[in-house]
Amino acid sequence: MKDLGGVCYIRGLFIRNQMNTTLHPLGKITKTHGYDGTVVFVSNRTLNDDVEHLEEVFVLIDGLPVPFPVEKLVLMTDSSALLQLEFIGDQKEASELAGCELFSEVDCCEQEQQAGFEQWTGYTVNDSRHGTIGVIQNMEDYKGNVVMQVMNSDRETLISLYPELVTRIDHHAKILYITAPDGYF
Repeated sequence: MKDLGGVCYIRGLFIRNQMNTTLHPLGKITKTHGYDGTVVFVSNRTLNDDVEHLEEVFVLIDGLPVPFPVEKLVLMTDSSALLQLEFIGDQKEASELAGCELFSEVDCCEQEQQAGFEQWTGYTVNDSRHGTIGVIQNMEDYKGNVVMQVMNSDRETLISLYPELVTRIDHHAKILYITAPDGYF
C-alpha cells in the first residue's frame, strides 16, 4: 500500500479518497485531441459500455483525486476514448493533464481480460485499403505516442497509433483492423 497524501493506492486496483469512496482505475490521459480541451485516455484493460455513461471522473493531480464533470466521452477502441471535461476549455489546459491517471466511482473495465496495447503483440494488422500490413512485434510508448512495430517478411513498418486509426479489433482471430491516411503506406 502506498500513501499519496491521504489517498491509499493498493496494487493499482483502487484508491479511497478522504470521503471513503472507492475509485476504480480507468487509465491514463496520454495527450490532447484538437483545440477544445479534449484529451485521449488509454486503459490497459478493456473498457465496457458503462464508460460512455460516466457523469464524473477523477484525475489524480499531485497525489489527490480531483473530480471533473464529464461533458463528452466517446469510446474510440475497446481500450481508448476521447474525453471532454467541464472546466477544461482549451488545448493548453488539457495538456497539463497529460500523463495523469484517471479514475471513476464505477468500474468500467472488464475484469477477466487484461487488455491494452501490450496484448496486441502478435496480432496481424489489416488496413482497409492495403490489406495485410504485417504482424505486430512490439508496442512502444513515446511520451503518450504509442507506436506499433509491424513486421512483414524482413520489412519493418512503424505505425503511430491514435484512436481514429483503429476501426475494429478481433481478439479471437488476433486481427487489428485499421484505416491509415492516404500516403501512409
